[in-house]
Amino acid sequence: MPARFYSRRRVSPFLGVMQVIEVGDGRAISVDGRHWELQLLSQEAIPERVWGNIGPRPTRRRWFIYGRYSGPDVIRRLPVSREVRDPSRHPALAQLLEALADKPNLPFPPADSHEAWLCDADGVPLALLTTAVDVAERDSRKPGAWVGLPATDTGFVSRSPLAQGQGNTASRALDDLVKGAARGGEIRWLQGDGLPALPWFRDWTVPEQQQLVDDYTAYVSPYLLTLQHLDNALREQLEQLAVQQLDLIEFVFPLLPAVLDPGRMEVARVKARLAGN
Repeated sequence: MPARFYSRRRVSPFLGVMQVIEVGDGRAISVDGRHWELQLLSQEAIPERVWGNIGPRPTRRRWFIYGRYSGPDVIRRLPVSREVRDPSRHPALAQLLEALADKPNLPFPPADSHEAWLCDADGVPLALLTTAVDVAERDSRKPGAWVGLPATDTGFVSRSPLAQGQGNTASRALDDLVKGAARGGEIRWLQGDGLPALPWFRDWTVPEQQQLVDDYTAYVSPYLLTLQHLDNALREQLEQLAVQQLDLIEFVFPLLPAVLDPGRMEVARVKARLAGN
């Protein structure tokens, strides 16, 4: 079976674009283009682990992590369940390693064209909740609530008055803004042209709301540069913002589909390396 190479967005929270290689019962996933997680589908059906269940347990083939790959000679094996038979002899492993060694240039073409959007009462898309690569995956997914940032990310601050006040944070204010705007709306699966260029609505009418969204866009701008459908005007705006985010710019660099100002980008990468990022 020929290998399939594609990318898909990491959304809610938006953390850039992951790269995927699929070959038979194996797949490799990377979020930075340098390190890959090798996953294999078990050859045997494995019982589900259900606490307190003393009766028969349903069984199915399960994906398990074989190891981490950062080069042909750099594979770090990880322990797997004893129920998995000799993973080093899995029939898909050799094909997967061959696909990794011969993979095309990054980033891979995007495949997640089905988009689940949180929309307001007028049907305006406000925030991207999840994506799917085909109808079968779309029909099996249940989008959850929108989240702007991981709970562990406490670095986002905003000049907006909405983010001020005792006990409040910019991240919480952002989530509240989107949820409030979506009141009376619904989740819609959408596809095709005319959707927002970024994974959220950018043009707010109230100044303090716009400030909050602008600050958030600047904060995650390096991740946004990994999107492949941006026009040059928007990419230029994001690139100017992203080179100030030294903790992320080097991380996302292998996955950038275009760089409008290589000199500006190189200066930022050198600064990032000197800062230890």
